[in-house]
Amino acid sequence: MHPSNLWLGNAPCGWWYMKKSLRQMGTVLGWLYASLIIAWFVLHAWVGDAIWWLALLNSFTPFLFLPLLLILPACLVCRWRAFQISAVPPVLIFLVLYGDLFLPQLAIASGEDSLVIMTFNVWGYSGSAETAQAIIHDEVPDIVAIQELSSQMGEVLLAELGAVYPYRSIRFGAEQDSGMAVLSRYPLAVLEAEGLSGWQMQVVEIHTGERTVTLYNIHLEVANVLAYIEDGTSLPEAVRASWAKREAQVRALVADLRPGPVIVAGDLNSTDQSTAYGLLRKALADAHRVAGWGFGHTFPAYGGSWRGIPIVARQMRIDMIFYSQDFVALRCQVGSTHGESDHLPVVAELVWRE
Repeated sequence: MHPSNLWLGNAPCGWWYMKKSLRQMGTVLGWLYASLIIAWFVLHAWVGDAIWWLALLNSFTPFLFLPLLLILPACLVCRWRAFQISAVPPVLIFLVLYGDLFLPQLAIASGEDSLVIMTFNVWGYSGSAETAQAIIHDEVPDIVAIQELSSQMGEVLLAELGAVYPYRSIRFGAEQDSGMAVLSRYPLAVLEAEGLSGWQMQVVEIHTGERTVTLYNIHLEVANVLAYIEDGTSLPEAVRASWAKREAQVRALVADLRPGPVIVAGDLNSTDQSTAYGLLRKALADAHRVAGWGFGHTFPAYGGSWRGIPIVARQMRIDMIFYSQDFVALRCQVGSTHGESDHLPVVAELVWRE
């Protein structure tokens, strides 16, 4: 027999073995990924942020599901039963964690008695009118909670928005990025909060006609992993300390919540998979979870690089608005512009519950 005939005769057999190998490798990889996701999900539900590396991993939860962008199309093309089944656990876990954020939103008309709230970390080194104008770029919120306010930015806000917000509570801290402000179209009064001293927080009472609401403007403990690495700080110790500090702050905040209508807005420096977030959500509703769509990531507002490694924009949602059962959330969305800030603002419209 001619050698070429031998090659042609063995070609179908070779192709069959190749397909079998690909199927086996794909199935192994699929189940390996599924096993890792299941292990993370169980560990996350069991210990939360108690383990430092798990706390970091929890902050980037949506990225854990990126392989599904390849796996799901492959399931449709390959139709390998064992491989297809391996995709079920990750998909179910994703739906449990985020499925409600991707359901179609019902169109709800704005109420005449609604409040539009914004939270915006303006970045402590911003001093531009562009950052101030980002507050009213899409609409004019009734109440604005501002974090990382410098004295320079305070002057800009008064010049640009003083006429829009006649009622204000402004507090500058010892550090350039530790100031805070509440801007309001309604009269407000500053409240004391002895149990919340020692961290960046404001409590004000806002009078909206015949109704009164207590607003907490918060900026929880910062966690800057890149700075820890640059400074040579022990990463495990720094992560444990900063995560524990935020959890302690949230517990103190929940303990201080006043009777009656309450809104909490600010930079949590925590994502919706953190223990700190879970503690706060037990007491109040998350406007984005109720009336937002998509992941709603707010930080960082723009991309960059660190030591030549690209940093992707909008990696996580750490700027949030919570409210008591006295309200119903009509909508919640991320602002379209941010000026010099490294955060995007978040706006929620709340209507009083009858």
